[in-house]
Amino acid sequence: MKSILFIFCILILVCSCYKDKGNYEYNEINQLEIGGKIDSVILCDQMDILHIPVELKGTQYDDTSRFSYTWEINKKEVAYTKDLNIYANFPLGEVVGRYIVTDKELGTKAFKVFKIKVSSSTAGDAILVLSKYKGHAELSFKRLDKANSVFTPNYYYDLVGNYLGLEPKKIHRNYVPEEGNKNSGLKIETDHKLKCLSDETLVEIGEDVFLDQHFFINRSMSYPPEVPVFDVQSFSHLTTGAEENSKGACMFLIANNELWHDQYMYMFGMSVNLTQLCKKSPLNGKLSSAFFLPSLKTSGAQKYETPELIYLFDETAGQFITMSLMSPSGSVCSEIGDYPGYRLMYGTHTASLNYAVAVLENDAQSKILYMKLPAKASETNTIPPTLVGSADVPSNILNKTTSFYSMKNEGYLLFATRNKLYKYNLHNLESGIAPSVQDEIVTLSDFGFGEDAEITCMAVTRTEQEVVLGVSRYGDDVDGMSDELKGDVLVVNMKTMELIKKYEGVAGRPVDIIVKYQKFLRDGKEDGETVSDVLHF
Repeated sequence: MKSILFIFCILILVCSCYKDKGNYEYNEINQLEIGGKIDSVILCDQMDILHIPVELKGTQYDDTSRFSYTWEINKKEVAYTKDLNIYANFPLGEVVGRYIVTDKELGTKAFKVFKIKVSSSTAGDAILVLSKYKGHAELSFKRLDKANSVFTPNYYYDLVGNYLGLEPKKIHRNYVPEEGNKNSGLKIETDHKLKCLSDETLVEIGEDVFLDQHFFINRSMSYPPEVPVFDVQSFSHLTTGAEENSKGACMFLIANNELWHDQYMYMFGMSVNLTQLCKKSPLNGKLSSAFFLPSLKTSGAQKYETPELIYLFDETAGQFITMSLMSPSGSVCSEIGDYPGYRLMYGTHTASLNYAVAVLENDAQSKILYMKLPAKASETNTIPPTLVGSADVPSNILNKTTSFYSMKNEGYLLFATRNKLYKYNLHNLESGIAPSVQDEIVTLSDFGFGEDAEITCMAVTRTEQEVVLGVSRYGDDVDGMSDELKGDVLVVNMKTMELIKKYEGVAGRPVDIIVKYQKFLRDGKEDGETVSDVLHF
């Protein structure tokens, strides 16, 4: 009986297996072919838009909605779209990419491996924006020597992997190269330091390099007392010569409440530098962070005369002082007057030789001064310091947030406060006429902005044909904490005040902006002739 039951079970099992064979359906998997412009090697410029369109062809279907997508660059996921459209914030050289397409229903994947050869895109003319974004310093960039280029917002952290700083202030440009010297290129004033960037790659030279007290002390003929902390209050760089056999540059900075100065000269194959350190106010008070030259005189096709005197302001005494770059001592300019309780916010030489303008401010108002000043110690007898005119200005017209630019070829001061741009005739000061609403030439509402928008910085092209404005729509958010980029750039025609170009959402809250030229042309002139800038705004 057991044998019969065993045979019966075997027969049932065989029958069921035979029937089960008919239940399997063998379906071919949709085979995807990835085409388009994913070549084995893709060429792109660093910080430009990397656009890779893709074509998908399936053996059964190629409906793009049935797939998900992942782009990897150097093993990091950078996008989840069918076509790639991102900023090329990658290191220079060759990077490896991978494109992955996943069938949502079946879970099957198709891959495409490719290489990207990244070249430098920063060698030409450019707009560079320093901004505050999410509480730290950032840089945005647009090249101007290439048609249809785009703004690359906030490239620095993506490219370098660390922050530029926390408290950004200014961008500075050195046009005179010193081989193997970090003094060349760009200086970013941030965190009361000067961070050195390559003019070619727009990232740091070496690793975390700063222009600090060691740079000046090593170049100096004299050694100051120990300087454990180098607290930079302000910095200025001046190219004095850019001819083939005669190059020169001056650096001035106030650090640790002292004036530091470095002068570099290259003449007929020989390099010489003169460094002066630690010049305190002769009144032993606190120095304002601003300072200025009384004049800047042209000499030759691409040269200025090297300045000799520099003017500063002692806040404790409320007086202007002057320091000679050839002497460790300074003197008091009592002829210009006493201004207790004021700080020097801005000062500059003007288009008129030996005439300078200065802006003082306190918590209540601002004061603008027009002065005639000697540029050399030998001129003090023939050109004594003279206050030509002055005027009090309400804080809604001039205040500590105001950006300034002194016209090089005309006696006008261009300045921006809040949402307005002003053009003020400095000769009005001779009659005591202060800047007012009559001097407004642009308001942001002219270009469609609301009340939350303000001009936070500006630059003027070297031919003075365009003004470039950094505009913030962050309102009271001074740290740029919004996820949305609300920093804009406007390019405005200086003669007609018409908008040439508007770049929206290209930076955090703009702090400073420059038009970075690769070649130095003094006042936009070469061999005495004005050169028209061919810039792709």
